[in-house]
Amino acid sequence: MKKYSIISMSLVFLGVISSCGVSESNNEVTNIESAILKVIAADDSTYGIEGLGDIEDEDYSLGKALESDQSAVLSSISVRDSNYVWKFARRGMDVERVITVEVEDDSSALALINHQITGTFYVKQFARVWTSLDTWERGDSIRFSEKPIDMSATRRVAFRKRMDNAGEAHWKPVAMTLLSGHSGETLEIEALEWVAEDSTLVLTDFGNVFYSRRNPLLLSQMGANHMNVVVSNDVEGEGEKVTGRLGYHPRLSHPDSRSRFHFHYTETLDSGDKVYTQRIFPNRLHRRHFKGFVEVIDYRTLFDHDYEDYSSATLGFIYTTREHVRP
Repeated sequence: MKKYSIISMSLVFLGVISSCGVSESNNEVTNIESAILKVIAADDSTYGIEGLGDIEDEDYSLGKALESDQSAVLSSISVRDSNYVWKFARRGMDVERVITVEVEDDSSALALINHQITGTFYVKQFARVWTSLDTWERGDSIRFSEKPIDMSATRRVAFRKRMDNAGEAHWKPVAMTLLSGHSGETLEIEALEWVAEDSTLVLTDFGNVFYSRRNPLLLSQMGANHMNVVVSNDVEGEGEKVTGRLGYHPRLSHPDSRSRFHFHYTETLDSGDKVYTQRIFPNRLHRRHFKGFVEVIDYRTLFDHDYEDYSSATLGFIYTTREHVRP
């Protein structure tokens, strides 16, 4: 009888110790998650996504080529439509951020940051009334349509616990992937290429390659540079609007450090993927961290009222420039 009593008490005692251990472990994981969430919340500019705010009556400097001239659609994104004026708007844009923290140990963790972007894209078509051979004015409205935006974009960030000069421990982001996302299942950005003279840096594995201070995304500013975007579209022959932005600091918004530009179609590869390119001029601020992004929108989203989807892809990145390095 006593033997069984001793065994039972021992098991109860071991159970109490085990439950305390599990409880302490769970509390530690919760504390780590809470600390990392606070770090992310305090720095929206670094972890967020750019270029997807509200816009009103944007023309994108675009026209529309004749449907029978498919080569013109692909060779240029600034062909004028002599019959109509196209305007676009994006309203009610909202970003919901969901963060999943995977705690590796007491000093390292990995955060998966998912952005769910919703809103409405408006397409407006007006008559183009020519008042002379070279001038025109916007006439009556011809057609109007709206397309729901439902885009997801993800980035992974590695965190490590670091000690400051006062001996206090803080969680710091030490590396992150590019921010990639899309709306719909048609478009994908397959690769981003930075061409500096005779060297080329090719980025493809956006969600798994981590960039850090020791391994930065380093873009060379030597000579004449080009950036290429390789785009896949499930619909053969469709064109895309490809725009980019470079040279602005994640925490600064000075207009002199912002650059927006359009990419131009150059070729279609044997795989069916299309290559869009743009010349990049050297940035006078070297050895600084900058933010950039590329956005691709299917032409049908822009010019086909009967096409109901908002089809797009985006890629965001933080990079550093150097004068005399090769990709």
